[in-house]
Amino acid sequence: MNTSNFFEYAGRYYQSRYDAEEIAWHTFYGAQSGLRSFKTFCLEFGKGENLSFDEIDARFLQDYKAWCLAKGNSAETVNRKLSPIISCIRRASREGSECSVLSWRPEELYFHDHCHRYGPEAGRLACGTQERIRYLSDDQMRQLINYYRSSPCPAQERSIELFLFSFHACGMRISDILTLEWRHVNFDNATITKVLVKSKSPITIPLSSPAVEILLRHRTLDGNARFVFNKLPEDIDLSDETLSRTIDSCERTIRHNLNTAGRNLGFPFPLGMHVARHTFAVKALNSAGADIHLISRLMGHSSVTVTERVYAKFLLPTLSTRVREVLTFQEYSI
Repeated sequence: MNTSNFFEYAGRYYQSRYDAEEIAWHTFYGAQSGLRSFKTFCLEFGKGENLSFDEIDARFLQDYKAWCLAKGNSAETVNRKLSPIISCIRRASREGSECSVLSWRPEELYFHDHCHRYGPEAGRLACGTQERIRYLSDDQMRQLINYYRSSPCPAQERSIELFLFSFHACGMRISDILTLEWRHVNFDNATITKVLVKSKSPITIPLSSPAVEILLRHRTLDGNARFVFNKLPEDIDLSDETLSRTIDSCERTIRHNLNTAGRNLGFPFPLGMHVARHTFAVKALNSAGADIHLISRLMGHSSVTVTERVYAKFLLPTLSTRVREVLTFQEYSI
């Protein structure tokens, strides 16, 4: 009988995936929210916070679905609440150390009509599998820029501008973009110096001319005297525990606007801010041939190992090109 604590395992699992850049901010925050909801259900039904894996079966999760629906949640919202639970159960079952091999299929609990908005691949993603690296091709980037220049609705225009700023500012995370203050920007040196929200470590990011142009455009707008992109109130306390919820609320609106733009352009996957981060990294590795240690530092990764693991499949073309261009050693040819 396995009595391993589900909530302790789930916390470690999602924190490790977020730290390793396997999942984006909204996925991590959504998982925390879903797990809090499940914990509330467990407390109401006398299970407490020490829920073991052996206590979770199909019947128990069906009861949870019914509880969520009774609270007024839509089928799509229930799917989102189920996703982190099922993802943890499946991972623990594969590992074998925390959870015995399952005799039931957790994914059958989903309302499947709501899992395929962007096709089968995205449907599997929504149902708890590991995220793929999604990035825009050169042609898709040009399409997005042309769409931005065509002056879509103001909400989409502002969200696309944030996407493009993230790309041009070395893949800056949405949490750092939203908390970017004017005092962090040095226009003379074209740099941003701030403490990262995720790691709490200081970083200095050099800015390309397109990134500076976006900042200069916002400096001329009548907006927020403190925050560059005017998404947070000027008097907000960034050390407050509710900051994560505020960032998630802003990011959710931005993601909706980007998704709408992406669907209008016919992109085959949801367009979110983390796509901008991945697009920068992939293009820096492949097109620019930048050193992976430099990319790791600019992106604020905890170590270059994280960068190598996340973008491993994009390293081979870069390495091959660099070998042919630099490491030929023609002077030793026979």
